[in-house]
Amino acid sequence: MATDTKRPQATSTAVIELVNDHLATASDLASHLKQAHWNVVGEGFIALHQMFDRQVELVRGYVDGFAERARALDGVAHGIVRHAAKHSARPEFPDGEVSARDSISALLERCTSYSQMLTDAIKQSDQADDLTTQDLFIEVQREIDRNKYFLRSHLR
Repeated sequence: MATDTKRPQATSTAVIELVNDHLATASDLASHLKQAHWNVVGEGFIALHQMFDRQVELVRGYVDGFAERARALDGVAHGIVRHAAKHSARPEFPDGEVSARDSISALLERCTSYSQMLTDAIKQSDQADDLTTQDLFIEVQREIDRNKYFLRSHLR
């Protein structure tokens, strides 16, 4: 006989909210990366332009993963731009043309703070005994940290 392994509603609601927070933050981060992609100027332009675009595609995949996880937990995915703007903790990306060094620095700062947010989410999903969600956060953090490595390498 199969046992019911359904999580308590309070735990599921908390995990759904956590996933939606990351959906908003990752969506906002993707927009920052795209803004940098469009407006970076200076030495190394084409390499940065292409790298930022690849990072946008990766982060957009995380957005989709977070939305699908919220739905898998029987929640609603809050993925519209207005929700991302309201719920993301990221500071605004500089407007207009931005030098290569300033673009990289701004993105590195955002990826570093997002990696810390992911560390907290990994711990929270562990406490909620939701290893599937924890695995999603670990996967995203692995790639965000790899992006940090790429950005840092451009600054050296």
